[in-house]
Amino acid sequence: MAKYNYDDWTFCGGRVTERRIQKPCFWDDKLVALVDGVPTGVCGQCGERYYRAAVLKRIEANLKTRSRSRQIRLPVIEYSARM
Repeated sequence: MAKYNYDDWTFCGGRVTERRIQKPCFWDDKLVALVDGVPTGVCGQCGERYYRAAVLKRIEANLKTRSRSRQIRLPVIEYSARM
């Protein structure tokens, strides 16, 4: 698959290049999935990420059909200011 040519980032003017990242997906406040290898435009100056609509639609479709290759379990830890 060919890389997408992104425009420079509007806010800081940095150059945006495509990278494959791991994207967390949330429903309300809950993490529901981690999606590996998501093609993402990343600004080289400020690090802002840009997701194309077609990519997000594909992720959403995969989440709806529960298409996944593996699962992990994570502990939920309550934050405490006391140490």
